[in-house]
Amino acid sequence: MMRNTWTLTKIMLKMQYSSAGKQSNAWVYVILAIFLIPFAILVLQGLHSMLTYSYNFLAEINQESMLLGLVLLSVAIVLMFLSFVMILSAFYFSDDISAYIPLPVHPYQLLAGKAANPLIYNYFAAAFMLLPFLFMYGSLSDAPFLFYVYGFILFIIFPIIPFSLVAVILMFIMRYVNIAKNKDRSKIFMGTASLLFVILINVVIRLNMDSSALMDTLMTYMQEQEGFMRLITLIFPPAYFGAGSLHFAASWSGFLSLLALLLLFIISVLLFVWAGQRFYLKGVRGMSSGSKGSLSDRAAQKLTKQRSSLITYMLKDVKVIFRTPAFLMQCVIQSLFFPVFLTVILFLDMGEELTALITAVPEKNLLLILFMVSVLIFSMNATAFTSISREGESRKLMLFLPIPFRQLINAKLFIAYLVALLPFILIVGVGIYIQLPVPIFIGWIVISLLYNWLAVMINFIVDIQNPKLHWTDEQELFKGRFIPFFIFLGQVALFGIITILLWNTAITSAYMMLFTLLVVILLITIFTQNYLRKKVTLETLQHLGDK
Repeated sequence: MMRNTWTLTKIMLKMQYSSAGKQSNAWVYVILAIFLIPFAILVLQGLHSMLTYSYNFLAEINQESMLLGLVLLSVAIVLMFLSFVMILSAFYFSDDISAYIPLPVHPYQLLAGKAANPLIYNYFAAAFMLLPFLFMYGSLSDAPFLFYVYGFILFIIFPIIPFSLVAVILMFIMRYVNIAKNKDRSKIFMGTASLLFVILINVVIRLNMDSSALMDTLMTYMQEQEGFMRLITLIFPPAYFGAGSLHFAASWSGFLSLLALLLLFIISVLLFVWAGQRFYLKGVRGMSSGSKGSLSDRAAQKLTKQRSSLITYMLKDVKVIFRTPAFLMQCVIQSLFFPVFLTVILFLDMGEELTALITAVPEKNLLLILFMVSVLIFSMNATAFTSISREGESRKLMLFLPIPFRQLINAKLFIAYLVALLPFILIVGVGIYIQLPVPIFIGWIVISLLYNWLAVMINFIVDIQNPKLHWTDEQELFKGRFIPFFIFLGQVALFGIITILLWNTAITSAYMMLFTLLVVILLITIFTQNYLRKKVTLETLQHLGDK
């Protein structure tokens, strides 16, 4: 049984990460590493300073374990959100499911193979969030050797627990939700529902939070040793036992907490296997069916109306993005998570306090903070780094379309530019709500719109020079492609370093800072635009996929 499971898992991973026919891009990783190293050092130093201050403050009231509970709970929440989207995509909305179902394996073995790739992403996220914190906390608290042993065990088993719980819930839901009647709409609905579910939970929790009762509860737990840790991890027991095992690593209490965590881990895995065996195949039944739509005379007349070739091609691309569930979820819905969370938190929690805080921040620093928010939003533009790859095996058709080559490229760039503006519009709404100073607000928008064009061109160049054209499932465009991720980190690192340098300069005028940023971004944009015109030619499209 285990042998079949392992073999199936290896086959699925090879299908996702096979590098056959791809050129070596080691030089790209080397260049990006050069940019990322100094930026990573600055980030880690800042994180260490914040952690040191928080630890010393909490240690005075014997509540330093709160940091352990808070980080583990945050990791669990992030992994749950990631798991929600990836499980839907890998378990149900992947087009290769029908190829694996006839194999002589049990449903839980099929699930184990499908779960391997999402779990890899979970481990990457957990490593990014958890490992630096554990080493810093261990050095601050003079932790014993067992702390690091327990931390390693925790890192191995902890990401699987939230993944298994989310998988069980989704398998139960998909078993009893009839999606076979309209497959595509159901996929889009489930993707959108993931975002709405997160917002709903956040809103319900915050609206039902009584500030006076909360203060009484905090005072009660403050009087108890490790009370804050217990309060924070109350909603997720694995985080409580994980934090307890680390905090009491030198005593038997830590060992018992680790045993309790291992027990929860075993229970979650067994529950995953049981739910997979019982519900998975029944839930996935009928996924290959779709609905047939009829085209009315009015719709047919609208579709055949004469338009410019540029507008027509842009509309075609928009329809592909919004009507393909994988593209809609990855290019649109996931980009809205951060702005939506920020909007909900600001509207429900901070309100007038944030407006007062904004007025206290120097305009120069405020502009730089807003600029980095824009960099984070625009640099991860999935629409741009899949502009060419989305065409897949039909890429050659682009050569025969009655549209000039440059218009075709511009259409791809314009669509990526417009889609990236959706989350930015939400952030602009937040800026209006918190009453940003008008000059700073207008200057930030101008810089952001210019940087968006720069980020679109960078991601587009990356995609056309390293396209993924031989795919059988749309999800393959977003899984196992690490170059766009490293390009995103490279953009954040480059402009993060520029921002830090400007932050520490003697310039105090926000207008001078705005002018400096505009000049820097404009020069890089002009250079990138010229590079795009020289390197991306008709011959480039003709030889796509030949390497």
